Amino acid sequence: MGGRPHHTPPKPSVTEALDQALLAAHAQNDHLALIALYEHAAEATSNEPARGFFLTQAYVFALDTGDARADRLKEALVALGRDIPAPNDP
Repeated sequence: MGGRPHHTPPKPSVTEALDQALLAAHAQNDHLALIALYEHAAEATSNEPARGFFLTQAYVFALDTGDARADRLKEALVALGRDIPAPNDP
């Protein structure tokens, strides 16, 4: 009909899909999803400042919800030089 070839839109890139998932989780105020998504974003980037930002966001939401991932996220931030060890840490 009309001679137009069928066009399948391209699949969103991982970054676009992650951006959309983050926006949706923020809209739904889904803090548990935000922790996982920001942590995934940190793992997916090679940009160190961006990694620090994403880990910080995940950490804040983990602290806010009392999520057990907070300890691991803090360790990752300390390793990046973005936080300091807790006073009782060696």
